[in-house]
Amino acid sequence: MEVRKEKVTDEQLKELIPDLPSGQLDNYRKLASFDWRRMKLVYETLGTIKLKQKIWEFMEGHPLFKHAEASKLLDEERHIATKRMYTIFNETFLPFEKIVEDPKLFQAETEAMFMFDSSVAVKVSLTFRMFSNAIQGNGRSHHYHLIEDVAKAKIGGCFALTEVSHGSNAKGMRTTATYIPEKKQFVMHSADFEAAKCWVGAMGKCATHAIVYAMLISKGKNHGLHTFVVPLRDPKTLKPYPGVIVGDLGEKVGLNGVDNGFVMFNNYHLPKEAALDKLGGVDDNGDYKTPFRDPNKRFGAALGILSGGRVHIMSICSHYLLKAIVIAIRYSAVRKQFGPENSTEETPVLEYQQQQIRLLPYLAATYAMKIFAVWIGELHINLTINNIVGSSDDNSAERGMEMHALSSAIKPIFGWTSRDGIQNCRECCGGHGYLKAAGIGELRNDNDANCTYEGENSLLLQQTSNWLLNVWGRRDKLTERDSPLGSLAFLNNADQLLKETCAWNTVEQFMEPANLIHMYKWLTAYMLKMTAEKVASLKAEGKTNFWAKNDSQSFNAVTLSVVYGENYILNHFYKTALEYEDEKCRNVLLKLVTLYGSFLLEKHMATFYIGGYLQGDTGANLRAAVLRACSQVAPDAIALVDSLAPPDFCLKSVLGMSDGEAYKHLQNNVLTYPGSMTRPEWWRDVVYWQSYAPSKL
Repeated sequence: MEVRKEKVTDEQLKELIPDLPSGQLDNYRKLASFDWRRMKLVYETLGTIKLKQKIWEFMEGHPLFKHAEASKLLDEERHIATKRMYTIFNETFLPFEKIVEDPKLFQAETEAMFMFDSSVAVKVSLTFRMFSNAIQGNGRSHHYHLIEDVAKAKIGGCFALTEVSHGSNAKGMRTTATYIPEKKQFVMHSADFEAAKCWVGAMGKCATHAIVYAMLISKGKNHGLHTFVVPLRDPKTLKPYPGVIVGDLGEKVGLNGVDNGFVMFNNYHLPKEAALDKLGGVDDNGDYKTPFRDPNKRFGAALGILSGGRVHIMSICSHYLLKAIVIAIRYSAVRKQFGPENSTEETPVLEYQQQQIRLLPYLAATYAMKIFAVWIGELHINLTINNIVGSSDDNSAERGMEMHALSSAIKPIFGWTSRDGIQNCRECCGGHGYLKAAGIGELRNDNDANCTYEGENSLLLQQTSNWLLNVWGRRDKLTERDSPLGSLAFLNNADQLLKETCAWNTVEQFMEPANLIHMYKWLTAYMLKMTAEKVASLKAEGKTNFWAKNDSQSFNAVTLSVVYGENYILNHFYKTALEYEDEKCRNVLLKLVTLYGSFLLEKHMATFYIGGYLQGDTGANLRAAVLRACSQVAPDAIALVDSLAPPDFCLKSVLGMSDGEAYKHLQNNVLTYPGSMTRPEWWRDVVYWQSYAPSKL
């Protein structure tokens, strides 16, 4: 549903969003060419701002949400995250009916939690949201009592798809659910440890139920992957049921408040009602029934629902990068080093070109990702709600396939962008950025999971390229039905487009967003053509379809999927910037579009030259455009991160506080860190080796 645009006054914004403290960042804030509060409305509403403020005020005033200085033991991490999860859930900040009214509120609630503690946000999402949504999307009325139990926190769920030896290849899963007509039961079984469901968030210690994906077998026929709601543990004792072997995977690189687990089933009997069979299942006699005549349509509709995890990860990536870029840019404005000859004043490192090109493109990327994640998240929530109430249109299968293709490309792009951006932020903060108190290291570790869960990035990209390759041969016959989300618009007049060469030869022309958009259209069409021709040539050599696609991945299919996703993100960013009503904010957003687009395109420069689109030294103008765009964004950089930033309480960084007093906060942290000024308990070991041990050597 479309939410009506609201008129928001400056007074309303000032009432909701307090003034930032005066300090070391004042000089940069005075340079801002726009209202930092109003910039929030490019992806926020008054409702989302109010909700986040309400949640943050609650957290800041509750003793359970007090940050600890030192690292905790694993079990303590699990325990505190679980207590925080139930505390947040029991407050019911966002009833379901409010989500239906404005889906952006759901994302705002999630963001508020992520800004404080990603483990808590993930646990709330998995234990209650994804579990309940899966039942609503795939189940029937006799399953709804489980939704009511979740809403009352009587049970907790999880989402079990990945297996030890199978992840992205969903069709290769080995967990089976065999239907027994005489008993009207399914027997769920794991053949061995490799068939165990694993990496299941919230399963390790707490989940009582799981949404399990298993191969449905009836009358000796395998009907493919289907969903089942499976009791794992007794809610009153948390002891596993007979036939269920469930446990915790142990300590991870990050997100250790989340208890990722594994489960194996030993001929575990389930009632027939355990099947979430809205999209297809067996009747009492074991005969397979589905509302879809074409099995691919059923799979396509299921893929649309499955895309929810990847859509959610897009938001998560933007949250991590957002916090890192706020910290690094604020600190770069405070940190001073060197300066012009014969000058007694040192220069803020934010003024240096190399610092700008390492940070500011990722500031632009943060805005592009944030805006896109809010939009596609709202879209997916609406699609889910439509599916629940039965109002899906005839395009649901096509939309599901396109959503699957898009999310399989954009989730990797976001994961890798955050990975690279956060690492740059860490390095741009110098040695101080290595302190845990800087707040960047944990962001880096937590984001690392985004590159592998819900599909390892490189493998996911194959899902996208396979879909695109199936489209290329009928590019002249495509209709809106083939691409309900419009991601195939780059194929309009593709054959004519590919005859073009670059028409621009000045830096100014390479800074025009419309020109960058056109370059991306050419690039995406070119990569699809090249990949299709590569696959065809390999088949002509006698290779099977499998090996032809495998041997066309590097430099072809992978790049194709990436540029397809980048093209869609950039187009959405440009469209959003053009439509934003505040002129001053719009002008800055368009500068960010230029920086983001030129930064991305520069990485594909070799492909442009190979394809003949760029010739001579025109590529130098594209690089010059990136640098000039950085210098144009720099004066507004602090105001831009102020608009993004969560409260200092959530940012939790001695380097990135809103007052800019990085060194005062650093001094306070160093002097008050537990044990920093005391003699260690093992001091005698030092004295022994210094005084006695050498004489015995």
